[in-house]
Amino acid sequence: MAVAFTQEQRDEIQRKLIEAGFELSSTIGFKKMTIAKITEAAGVAIGSFYIFYDSKENFAKALIGEMEARSMCKLTALLSNDGTITVKEFLDWYRDYYRPENNFLLRIRLEDWIWLKSHITDGTYFESGKDTDRITKILPCITGIRKDIDIGIVINFIKAIYAIYQNRETFFEASLQKNVDLIFDTIYCYVREDTE
Repeated sequence: MAVAFTQEQRDEIQRKLIEAGFELSSTIGFKKMTIAKITEAAGVAIGSFYIFYDSKENFAKALIGEMEARSMCKLTALLSNDGTITVKEFLDWYRDYYRPENNFLLRIRLEDWIWLKSHITDGTYFESGKDTDRITKILPCITGIRKDIDIGIVINFIKAIYAIYQNRETFFEASLQKNVDLIFDTIYCYVREDTE
């Protein structure tokens, strides 16, 4: 017999599943994550998982979507009254987003990236066109940005950050965040409007 949950209970179950997914993606990874492990970590019944997600792949998309939604809430809070943000403020927000504690995708292993890319093939993520769409939507809000910006250069810098973290075992771990900060300094030098 199916259990009827109140909206409040549904919200709480979904929150527990998402938080469990963030934790498990960092500890055991997507490849080894099972629905049973997700629900056990969340403290809910396996059937509760299927109220929200029909597969582990859709759950992975939900995790990425939740991370992006949280980040966009932070960005929205930073916008001025006219809906804009300076290029420096924007890149400070973006830099914060690309810290492992704020972006679970920076904590996963290369094998989990491969799993994600081979299982999420519907064009939602991992395609250059989607990356371009995301940045193009944000650009009109940024003041002080150069007019002739090549979005591909910015996207490639961001993808380089992911590549660094995917291969972190071959880098000097203590220097990784400084490397990422230097990439953001380079992005800032590239995208800002030349006022001299």
